[in-house]
Amino acid sequence: MADEEAVGNQSEEEVDTSAEAVDEEKAELEKLKERIDVAVEDIGMLRKKVTVTIPVEAIDERKEEQYSELSREAVVPGFRKGRAPRRLLEKRFGHDVSETITSTLVGTGYLAAVEKTELKVLGDPLIWCAPKKPAKDQPEASAEKLMSVTEAMENIVLPDEGALTFSCEVEVRPEFELPTLEGIPLEKPKLSITDADVDQQVERYRGMYGRYEPVADGAIQADDLVFADLKSSADGKPLKTQENVQLAARPQTIDSIPLNTLGDVLVGAKSGDVRKISGTAPDDFEPAELRGKSIDFELTIKEFRRLNVPELTEEMVKPMGFDSVDDFRQYIRGDMEARLAEMTRRHLRNQVYAFLLDACKLDLPERLSERQTNRMVIRRMLDLYRQGLPEAEVAKRMDELQTTAREEAARDLQCTLIMEKIAEELEPHVSEDEINGQIALIAQQQNRRFDRVRDDLIKNDGIQSLAVQLRDEKIVDQLIEKAAITETDAAEEKAAEKSKKARKPAKKKAATEKEAESTDET
Repeated sequence: MADEEAVGNQSEEEVDTSAEAVDEEKAELEKLKERIDVAVEDIGMLRKKVTVTIPVEAIDERKEEQYSELSREAVVPGFRKGRAPRRLLEKRFGHDVSETITSTLVGTGYLAAVEKTELKVLGDPLIWCAPKKPAKDQPEASAEKLMSVTEAMENIVLPDEGALTFSCEVEVRPEFELPTLEGIPLEKPKLSITDADVDQQVERYRGMYGRYEPVADGAIQADDLVFADLKSSADGKPLKTQENVQLAARPQTIDSIPLNTLGDVLVGAKSGDVRKISGTAPDDFEPAELRGKSIDFELTIKEFRRLNVPELTEEMVKPMGFDSVDDFRQYIRGDMEARLAEMTRRHLRNQVYAFLLDACKLDLPERLSERQTNRMVIRRMLDLYRQGLPEAEVAKRMDELQTTAREEAARDLQCTLIMEKIAEELEPHVSEDEINGQIALIAQQQNRRFDRVRDDLIKNDGIQSLAVQLRDEKIVDQLIEKAAITETDAAEEKAAEKSKKARKPAKKKAATEKEAESTDET
């Protein structure tokens, strides 16, 4: 009993300590908010440049706190604990203290600036910063450029004296009104599984066993994996040289530059051949002086590989417990029929997204940043993985998507903004168990280990994107429960949708793509 009370008291103490830490952080934030200077500059639609100046007094206070703690805790040879002089502590620990103070002040200073200016920002900022150690062969790399928060923290230097000033670029939410979220008109199709659907799923299963194998003779074909030495230049001036770069013979994005005709350029080439192609640098390309200019690429083909997909045989299906290929096909059909409810739900979700996109009027920039584009690409990739597509098919779709990603990112950003606003009202919660459950599903479909898949997602910021996907699905499912649903025949709906797309202007093509993919699945 006494042990239980001790455990209970310990838990209460931990909670109290945690609450005190939160209160202290809030107090520090409020204090810093009053002391910093903030300048906000418009740099485009939905984009702001925020310059934050943290006064020297705030820096000195942080230094005093750090060195006071060190003087009590640091063990310095030749001195008793807590007796080392300040000058020696500064010499011994000055670098670490400066890095700690910089990280804390930049992070807290940014949050204080956002609150002080009441900016409604999207995602993390990009910080203007010059690298501490620019490459010797690239003197232009010493100039300031936009960096992620993690990269900037490694390069920002605390000034020896005076205030700390840093600038960052942020994306902000537009103002718009939500429509009435109850009674959204939806059409529920009566779906069935056809032989063509089963054939498609069997082909995807075969694709799981596909392997890229070297091609000794012959020429490159569409979708082959190509290894080449790559040189880039602009106006005849060399930019970068890369060895043994992996590409595919289809539309690709190289160094953020879409190359829509790369497949046509590579098809027919052989090992040792040289191919040239050009593309236009996007509006957020670095260095800035090359934005809008033509970038030339020269590729020297080293080798290429082709995807070899084995035929489906009894030997392949017997280890899974099937006596024949026909038995396996019957299992596939049964599994797809069991998932008809899931397919129907996906179809209804896409109708909800389409309704919200039509109902909400948002002002967006004509061209979106690379960061917004990358977020959209990651979300699409996760969606394809969750549908069970093989790796090679996902890679092909991602390559095709990246060459047109900036146009399609506008629709994705609109959905994100709408979902963010609805989430403030409905407050859906996504647990860590739910996220891990989806990672486990992806790992199972790809026949990979859970930890490997999770590590890959972490590297690509995929965990956050997956959490957002699950949150959005919960929101949409709540809207479906309150929707006005009518049942329709799937064949009639496909014909109507095809006719509707034929009448749509080209600029609205991206807005219906996701729904079209869902219809193709069924």
